[in-house]
Amino acid sequence: MTMDVHVRDLRYFVAVAEELHFTRAAEQLYVSQPALSKQVRALERQLGVDLFRRDPRGVRLTDAGTVLLPYARQVLDAWSAGSAALEAARAAARGTLVVGMSTSPGRGGLLPAIRSRFTAAHPDTALRLRQVSWEDPTAGLADGTADVAFVWRCLLYTTPSHRDLLYHLVLRLVVEKGGGGGG
Repeated sequence: MTMDVHVRDLRYFVAVAEELHFTRAAEQLYVSQPALSKQVRALERQLGVDLFRRDPRGVRLTDAGTVLLPYARQVLDAWSAGSAALEAARAAARGTLVVGMSTSPGRGGLLPAIRSRFTAAHPDTALRLRQVSWEDPTAGLADGTADVAFVWRCLLYTTPSHRDLLYHLVLRLVVEKGGGGGG
């Protein structure tokens, strides 16, 4: 007798044990009832015991099924926790690029274009935007809270830095004809 069972088979067993009804369990699992019955039978053969007593009145757990149920739930819970921990580790390994900005570069579709290009070029790195006060002309670069930054005027550093002009924005002031604006 081999004890190498699949997590899926334990999930199927637990669903039937909780519903005590193959059709409802199959609906819950989004599988056909015949496929579910076949997998549970295969699990029973593999374990060498009947887990359910099937009769015209319904389905009941056997003593062996009752013994297995809490352990199957523990395995499923542990697998779920392990999968979540693995996903968290993968997310942490992906890395994050923090982009500082004092105002949104979203005018004219710039921000969506930057996001989509960056995501396409670096799918394993998350992009986090960090809005900073206008009082910080470096948009978070000086204090290390941003890895890169969008700034709206040239920064003068005493230490070398790398600057690229990504976008040229022309601003115009529109006032009413003959208006002095200061009224």
